[in-house]
Amino acid sequence: MEKEHYNYEDIEIRYDDYIDNIPNWDPYYIYTIHKVNESQEIGRIVFRLGTDESLLYAGHIGYTIEENYRGHHYAYKACLALKEKIKAVGYSHVLITCSPENSPSKKTIEKLQCEYLETKMIPKSLKKEFTIDEKAKMIYKWKMD
Repeated sequence: MEKEHYNYEDIEIRYDDYIDNIPNWDPYYIYTIHKVNESQEIGRIVFRLGTDESLLYAGHIGYTIEENYRGHHYAYKACLALKEKIKAVGYSHVLITCSPENSPSKKTIEKLQCEYLETKMIPKSLKKEFTIDEKAKMIYKWKMD
């Protein structure tokens, strides 16, 4: 069987794994990001399955682009490629979050025309799920219409 994959323009995301066995974590899909028809991985995008409440700080979507490939809107295109899967699973919207100082991620989120909801400090009870530098999250809603 062919692995699940989705395309948007010159970007393709390819199914890599599904994680559902970490206690107290929502299950999530991992996709690798590639230029269409190329094998080189240029980044990763994660789609977390959970409620707005359970994913308020982490968001439903997380992405990273390898340093040499940044600045080409690949995270934006990967999110748009993932939209088909998000809708297929039944979500009418998802949350995307970023740290206030993460300008590249903010630009990606704004380019997706997400609605800014609020900025919240990460509670102490969740600190172990984030890096030591992450203190607050800007929370956005991305509607699937």
